[in-house]
Amino acid sequence: MRPLLFALAACMLSTLVGCQQSSTSGIPMPRAIIDLSPVITPDLNLQRLGTRTLAFLGSEGRVKTTPVVPSDPHFAWGMRTIEMLSHTGAHLDAPSRLLRGGESPARVDLNDLFGPLRLVDLRWHNRHTPIQISDLELKPIAEGEIVILFVGYEPPSAGDWPKYAPLSAQAAEYLVAKKVRAVGTDLPAIARFDDVESRMSRGLQPEEIWAEYLPLFQAGIPVIAGLTNLDAISKEPNVAFVGFPISLANGDGAPMRAAALVY
Repeated sequence: MRPLLFALAACMLSTLVGCQQSSTSGIPMPRAIIDLSPVITPDLNLQRLGTRTLAFLGSEGRVKTTPVVPSDPHFAWGMRTIEMLSHTGAHLDAPSRLLRGGESPARVDLNDLFGPLRLVDLRWHNRHTPIQISDLELKPIAEGEIVILFVGYEPPSAGDWPKYAPLSAQAAEYLVAKKVRAVGTDLPAIARFDDVESRMSRGLQPEEIWAEYLPLFQAGIPVIAGLTNLDAISKEPNVAFVGFPISLANGDGAPMRAAALVY
């Protein structure tokens, strides 16, 4: 994967001195592009998270679009205002959500959101216990890779908490030590909402409440959640990930269009 990406970078650089970007230019085009983002519908958050999680978050979660009506309705521009949770669909979970001075979506380095993809298939994992270092060691993880944890997320029944295997704090520290580029998942969050609710109810300190996130955020490693279609790349050996969020100057996260480039 690395030689492929280096070749791609070299050829892109050569375009600055006259190379034509065409099918004959030497730029390696992917064999397929797999969309890893769910379609954002008005009730996407309700479908993915359920009413209990949304009540805990303090939001109805609906994506609202409202036509823009100018003062003279004859001058319609065909535009809409859009209102949604910042963590809707496939999204970047930005360090600014938890760290004072942490990177906002606009400040996260795009180089950390494009690179060789290492998919760790954890669909076999017990959904009631966290993902441990020993689970991650089943796959060779190299420095600079974007590690995608494919847990096989299933939305909850009405009124229930989502049940899935979260990432343990020790596993998060392991990924930091591996110097991965980013961590992504099909889960809506790398911690379970009911675990976070329990920790908050017990009055734990922030470093205990957000134990799964802090090692990654403090190391400047972005977290990408809410991915879909991971089964389409589960057997592909040569894949790159790309996912760029809306460039919000301020905020805790932002929706993104994520894709897998299959070579």
